[in-house]
Amino acid sequence: VALNLSEYAEVVLEHAIDQAARHEEVELHLVTVASRHADREAAKRQLAALVEPALAELEGRSWRARVHVRFGDAANEIVNLAEDVRAHMIVVGRFGLHRGPLGRIASAIIATAPCPVLVVGLVDRTRDREPQCEACVAARAQSDGEVWFCAEPRAPARAPQQPAFVTSTSFTDGGLMW
Repeated sequence: VALNLSEYAEVVLEHAIDQAARHEEVELHLVTVASRHADREAAKRQLAALVEPALAELEGRSWRARVHVRFGDAANEIVNLAEDVRAHMIVVGRFGLHRGPLGRIASAIIATAPCPVLVVGLVDRTRDREPQCEACVAARAQSDGEVWFCAEPRAPARAPQQPAFVTSTSFTDGGLMW
């Protein structure tokens, strides 16, 4: 779990704990990548203080947690730690203003990660650049989500929506994972 100790770190941590709670035996590695001039022990204490209350959600399960402080390029250090501990998943945030659907660090992690990556963003941010088609919204509601679009063809003036996901292929232990 990559945490940058910003005000959004708790959102990332909440998603990571939610994923961990789905398993019986959990081993969490929580990492922050600090600036080269940061005090390692102070950063470790700050990370532990952030994480400790959230771990109460795992009560009743067998779990272990370890905090790590690394220095250097954030994406490289997060991926390196995932490789070192043979992680099954990386949880990372993407917050702030970006020139694409993901930030630089999240994109680099996705491109080089040895395991699946869960990218957490703010839920109140929408990619809609124009109001939704009311007929499409009605079709979704009437079909309980089975039908997403109305029968009306898209107006020629409407630009196609940008994909919300980065396409990638995941490999696990040398085989393609579907």
